[in-house]
Amino acid sequence: MAFWMEVLSGCLGSIFAGLFFVFWYAVFQRLLQVTDVLVGYSWRYKGTDFHPGFDIRNRSKSRTYLLANIAYTKKGVLAPLWIDNKSLWGIEMKPGSINYFDAVAPVRDVHSMEDCIQVQVKVRVQTGREFPGIGPGQDRRQVMSRGQRFAYWLRDSFDKNAIPME
Repeated sequence: MAFWMEVLSGCLGSIFAGLFFVFWYAVFQRLLQVTDVLVGYSWRYKGTDFHPGFDIRNRSKSRTYLLANIAYTKKGVLAPLWIDNKSLWGIEMKPGSINYFDAVAPVRDVHSMEDCIQVQVKVRVQTGREFPGIGPGQDRRQVMSRGQRFAYWLRDSFDKNAIPME
């Protein structure tokens, strides 16, 4: 009986060890997927029309993203101020690319720099995921939750400490 108990414990130990590593691999892949796109922006103006100029980075090594729209919200308000469906629609972001977009439509109901600082910007991709933008007057605490900040911090530390394979 001791032989079969040893075989059973060895099999169960191997199964649980495999599940443990598969679980952490899936968590790591999800973390990388959530932090693939980094959106930064600055405000531009012409007269009283204000619009953001975007610096969007695709940090994925293998995934191409198609941009969809831009959602503008006021701080503390859940309803969107405006959703711009035309400025970025259908633009393809190749893996590892950095893109700058300045030809964005002016934001409705934003006519001063004080209004700009109160606006939060999120860029959506065509799969429905959205990525928060970090711009002037805002830091990551205002834009992202603790979990998102931790995920981006973890991704940045992985990227800084990685050994280049090239």
